[in-house]
Amino acid sequence: MTYPHKLFDLLMYPLEAVSLTARRRELIPQATGDVLEIGAGTGANLAHYDADRIRSLALTDLTLSGALRERAALWRSGAAATNGSVRLQEADACSLPFRGDSFDAVVTTLVLCSVPDQRDALAEIARVLRRGGRLVFIEHVRPPGPVRRLVDSLNPAWHALTRECNINRDTGAAIAGAGFTLERFRRGGKGFLIDGIAVLP
Repeated sequence: MTYPHKLFDLLMYPLEAVSLTARRRELIPQATGDVLEIGAGTGANLAHYDADRIRSLALTDLTLSGALRERAALWRSGAAATNGSVRLQEADACSLPFRGDSFDAVVTTLVLCSVPDQRDALAEIARVLRRGGRLVFIEHVRPPGPVRRLVDSLNPAWHALTRECNINRDTGAAIAGAGFTLERFRRGGKGFLIDGIAVLP
């Protein structure tokens, strides 16, 4: 994340209230074992991990926000989290500083819209995942139907505002095209959101 975390929280509040929080609550606990979260942002997912099923948790972003550091410290100090280690590291999704086959699960939330190249990022995710590992994702995407043209026209302004985010990517197809099997896939939020679990065969 390169733009101020307060701006991000302000921009995302309506979406959080309507849909995102419920999706986080449902999906994030599915990430277990050794877990990597890419683009951890302000740490909004931390409240939803099942700490008893986490062996280790690595949180990365281009720039580690103060909010993420604070939430990670709180998570680390919680009684349920004492069995798991938490590591914070600045990292680029397209060039992850981890050895291959290091994680049982990778989590992305509103991340694949902002990476410079989805293919590179997904290749890196596949590299660091163990065979049979899970990609747990919640992403906003280009919606189907006539509104997609409006989204395409608005994307340059949105990208300029956020300095990194794109609202017109077909992320579901990109995940499948990277060799993952979509174990679970759902579209919602009037077509603007997808979420699910993808597995490395």
